[in-house]
Amino acid sequence: MNALAFSFTKLLVRDLDVAERFYREVFGMKPDHRVETQEHKYALDEVIMSLEGAPGAPAGHALILTRYLERPCPPAGAAWTGFVVADIDATIAAVERAGGRSEVPVHENAEHGVRAAIVADPDGHLIELIQMLAPQ
Repeated sequence: MNALAFSFTKLLVRDLDVAERFYREVFGMKPDHRVETQEHKYALDEVIMSLEGAPGAPAGHALILTRYLERPCPPAGAAWTGFVVADIDATIAAVERAGGRSEVPVHENAEHGVRAAIVADPDGHLIELIQMLAPQ
């Protein structure tokens, strides 16, 4: 086995400040630090965010929001992120307040023990929301 960990997901966005605010307000993610580099053909500015310190949050995985400095932002939809949330309806309301939108309404998938929905951030990146159903 070569991989030691699956440690981050990177989303390419048009407006780094709007994206950072969205993921902070909706999911409670915290910016850990910023990186800017112009030293290669993918010159970029990025903010590294995590749920570190949030109650019940697993350690280690980061969401890196990246803006190319000299390349166009690729179209959204090629990859999705996913969040397990405590209250899916409240999360969808927060998504809409923060400039995102609902793509697939909440639906129950009892076979997997979840309620699920798909939303999009202000850049159109798809986010699957999962709320665990109470055991019956």
